Amino acid sequence: MQKVSLFISLAITSALLSVNTSAAPAKGTAAGDSITMGFAADCTGNTFFTGGFFCLLGGDQPEHSWFDGWDGSVNSVHDKYKALDPNVAANKSAARSGAEMRGGGDSFSVQADRILAETVVADHVEVVLGGNDICNRDCVDPANCSDPLYTESEWRGAVQAGLDKLVGGLPAGSTVVLGSVPRVQDLRAAGIAKQTGNWRVNCESVWSTFGVCRIATNGGTMNGESFAARSAGIETAQRLYNEVLQQEAAAYNGVNGVEVVAEYSGADQSNVGTFQFGKDDIDGGDCFHPSVRGQNTVADLMWSGNPDK
Repeated sequence: MQKVSLFISLAITSALLSVNTSAAPAKGTAAGDSITMGFAADCTGNTFFTGGFFCLLGGDQPEHSWFDGWDGSVNSVHDKYKALDPNVAANKSAARSGAEMRGGGDSFSVQADRILAETVVADHVEVVLGGNDICNRDCVDPANCSDPLYTESEWRGAVQAGLDKLVGGLPAGSTVVLGSVPRVQDLRAAGIAKQTGNWRVNCESVWSTFGVCRIATNGGTMNGESFAARSAGIETAQRLYNEVLQQEAAAYNGVNGVEVVAEYSGADQSNVGTFQFGKDDIDGGDCFHPSVRGQNTVADLMWSGNPDK
């Protein structure tokens, strides 16, 4: 009886250890834009008298990044991994402020090349791109400007271009997490709320002066389109882009032994693509990028959609 009891005890212990074994990767990396680079995250003012422009002109604040920020004010994805395994490595050296999923010299495809060229290739990749794909466009209806919002096929092609490289080059057993396109359509309302009654912040002045995401922040008519029409068009495109991420993740999942998942879980679920940024979730510099609080929220949402934990 004692031998049987000992056997059962060892079996239970082994099972419990198996359940609690960390699925943490050896190395994580990110493809992203200025959100991933923590741009202006701790800026609290932007008026001349506050000296806020000095903070804004400082640009990227990688220490406040949702992905691997090391400042104590942010509990990044990397911090969460280190709680499971202190040996997990991470970097975001492929990411660039201003990057798009589709266009320019820092597209998803280009960043995928950088990731695969690293001396030690990651086995976990997180991707948050798409805000600039919307913000760098000048209209919703292609009849109204020469650079309208990307079509479904244009967006899908850009997602596929990056995934083709990653699933073809990452080690078998790796994971790619496609993060949602954030709701840039909420940023005008969040900025107006942030500046109301706050002499340190003038969001409308900064948006106009620096041309910050004018398709979403300009409250007037642009290229013959009212703000209401542009906002509705952005809402439709942003949701479509995230649905494409879901579809492509499912299509690529398992190819060459690489797990591909979409963090976007549906329009009625909690994810980066459904989170509505409020005044405290955006910085007080350009009134556009996530504040430190916003960076923490992105980190939490990306972690929730992460299978390697």
